[in-house]
Amino acid sequence: MNTSIRNRIIDAIKAFDPILLDDMGSVRLMSRMDTKYVLKLDRLQGILSDVSSSYFMLEIEGEKEQVYETQYFDLSDYSMYVCHHNGKLNRNKLRVRKYASTQEKFFEVKFKNNKGRTIKKRTRDEENNPLITENQYKFISKTTSFNDIEMKPSLKNSFTRLTLVNKDLSERITVDYNLWFQDSESGNESSKDKICIVEVKRGRSAEKSHFMKVLDKNRIRSMGFSKYCMGLVFTNTELKKNKFKQRVRKIDKMIKN
Repeated sequence: MNTSIRNRIIDAIKAFDPILLDDMGSVRLMSRMDTKYVLKLDRLQGILSDVSSSYFMLEIEGEKEQVYETQYFDLSDYSMYVCHHNGKLNRNKLRVRKYASTQEKFFEVKFKNNKGRTIKKRTRDEENNPLITENQYKFISKTTSFNDIEMKPSLKNSFTRLTLVNKDLSERITVDYNLWFQDSESGNESSKDKICIVEVKRGRSAEKSHFMKVLDKNRIRSMGFSKYCMGLVFTNTELKKNKFKQRVRKIDKMIKN
């Protein structure tokens, strides 16, 4: 990341009142509506400055920037990726996510239904196994339609996250940058350190939040970005990518401007 941009982001982060993890129970939003935005990283400082008085920022052990590491899994034919690529609803993602600040790991199942709602279920991962364990397969069987189907590691990624919570604790926003991806099979890597992904996570409210209005004011429009799917697009040369080509072009243009 450019040093000047990083310094401006750090300054903007300092303006937020902190919120602790224990105080965020009501905004975990395991069932929610998500709206995603992709923006050039050099615009982030201005966005954060415009919303700092209306939001808390999660702080863990004195740090507001949190590093996340993720291992995704898929079937041998990448059918979870293909379902997303083909626009199929009622689709799943499987992953192990590690929170570097606390060293906690969770095996997570994400399900997006045909109403656009994301439902996440998770269980602690304490076995430190690079493959899906027997207990995790049991969890998959309980939470998805997959039964006795072998899964394989498909993609690794890591990123730095800021987590914002509005002052009435009804909305959570994540801002992800320092994006890195690695295809689990080929080892191909890709870094996307000039963009960031903003995700607004809300319950049932259809009203635009203050954060969303600030993005509108800055002419930043919503754009889907699955870190799993786009990570494979950037690192796996074998998968079909037609649906995502326009998104890749938009991101390339964004970076060049």
